[in-house]
Amino acid sequence: MLCLPSSLNELLLLFATCFSRPTYRTFCALVVGQISQTRVRCVTGMLIGARLSGVWHHTRAHRFFSHARWCADELGLKVAEVIVSRLLSPDQPLVVPIDDTLAKRRGRKVFGCFWHHDATANSRKGSLAWGNNWVTAGINVKLPFLERTVSAGAFPALAPAAQGDPQAQARPRATLETQAGKGAAVPARRAVQRPDDPYGRRRRLRLGRVRRPA
Repeated sequence: MLCLPSSLNELLLLFATCFSRPTYRTFCALVVGQISQTRVRCVTGMLIGARLSGVWHHTRAHRFFSHARWCADELGLKVAEVIVSRLLSPDQPLVVPIDDTLAKRRGRKVFGCFWHHDATANSRKGSLAWGNNWVTAGINVKLPFLERTVSAGAFPALAPAAQGDPQAQARPRATLETQAGKGAAVPARRAVQRPDDPYGRRRRLRLGRVRRPA
């Protein structure tokens, strides 16, 4: 049985409604493993970090992401609600920075992969990389122990692998999905969006929230 510190247990209980009871137990174990693991940042690495490697079969953790019935949008909205209610003052505006990050992958059969621009690449070796492009909307918060403002990421969206020009098609659509979901989380707040330049120049459209299929 996984033993959690009371402070972490109280925090994770806020997200219990997003999962079934068995899936919630797996979720807690993976969160603990992600926090504890300092080296291998992968699914099996989470099990090692939670000291459940050899206790649970690794397929239990993999099935959490591939087969379990939970919605990433619903979880992201819950995270946004927690950030706003606990880290922002009532009169503070909701500043939502939006940017993307490339997770490099290997293999032609990895879901959602495409050739994307790699901003960290050495220009002499080429600026394209194969992987998943994640567009993430966060919420700017001011923490008492830091002088600078930090962004608490809450609503990621995987940019789909588009045919043709992935930069012109996939990224703006995923960006708009994050904007729609973030606005639904805290409708009473005055929101100020801070998208990265490629997103800010795009025309904003009204899109419904896209839910992960059950």
